[in-house]
Amino acid sequence: MKDLKRIEPEVLQDLVEGRAIEELSTKHLLSYYENDNKNNRYSAAVKSTVDPRSNEAIIYNPSRVDRPHDYHIKEESPTLFRNDCPICNGKTTGILDLVELSDEFTFINKNLYPVLSPPELQDDNKTPQNFPVWGMHLVQWSSSYHERDWHNMPIEDCVVVMSRLAAAEKKLLQVGEEISKDMIAMGSSSGDQCYVSIIKNVGSAVGGSLEHGHQQIILGNLAPRRILNNQRFLNKQGKTFSEYSQLTNPSEFLIRDYGSAVLLVSEFMRRPYEMILVLKDFRKSYLHELDSAEVLAISKGWKDATRLFQELMPELKRELAYNVVTHNGPGAGLYFEFLPFTQEQGGLEHLGLAICQAEPEQVANKIRAKLV
Repeated sequence: MKDLKRIEPEVLQDLVEGRAIEELSTKHLLSYYENDNKNNRYSAAVKSTVDPRSNEAIIYNPSRVDRPHDYHIKEESPTLFRNDCPICNGKTTGILDLVELSDEFTFINKNLYPVLSPPELQDDNKTPQNFPVWGMHLVQWSSSYHERDWHNMPIEDCVVVMSRLAAAEKKLLQVGEEISKDMIAMGSSSGDQCYVSIIKNVGSAVGGSLEHGHQQIILGNLAPRRILNNQRFLNKQGKTFSEYSQLTNPSEFLIRDYGSAVLLVSEFMRRPYEMILVLKDFRKSYLHELDSAEVLAISKGWKDATRLFQELMPELKRELAYNVVTHNGPGAGLYFEFLPFTQEQGGLEHLGLAICQAEPEQVANKIRAKLV
């Protein structure tokens, strides 16, 4: 363990502002943001709009260009960049949630370069629909060790990390509801619903900036377009996409059945080796609604999918780069997309016509063989 880079336990303790996010009140969370001058500085210039063609929300935040980056190119030594990791060096914000794993810690803190910030820290920022845009942006660090993440952590630790992710999701939904009520009481319309987006970016090609394994948790009163698409799908089809996938996706595209969830290649795969992890109980819409068996199943799916990318992408002579996006809330059921950067986007893709360089059945066969 001595040669593994990590943020030291004593440094973690110095950063602690809260140990369990579910025990923090909305007032406390907002005060942590207000007292953090770094967050104030990096959230001042946020503006937004909505594309009238698609209702896609667009957020302008020039300060995020200043985010530190430690992803390296092939010819350079990762050790040089690892030693400069701001997280391992404790150059980060106050910790709101700190939980011990088998021989390490997982923790949640404020994003130093937030996409959105609470209303008190925003400029006069309104969309053309004339309501203020606000939110909260947290980061969950999978492990205090630099090289540890879903693909190489014990499954017991993965379950703890997923459980804390669920706790953060629940807390931010509560915070969003309280802020909305307060703003409406003051005569300000801020939309009738809040959304919590849970994502993971690995690799500079797909928006990742730091190698230290992490997930992002973003509360906002602007709905991501694909979350709205899930709601439209439910309204049109009369079933959530998670239920639809279990009913219609060909059986030969199944990768692994975890009991409470299934990992599969979607019949709508847009890039080679894209996968979706679907919770079988389509009546549930959020991570925090899952029971212990479901949390275990979802954790196994995250571990398998990310482990596959670690092995597969070097074989494809690609840089390790992938996204994980969570589809939660009304219309989705609950499912996760695992999106490796296996193929570049061209002009047709930007026009909305996907050209995939592999077939789902071919990909499913190869994935099953590798995950034996």
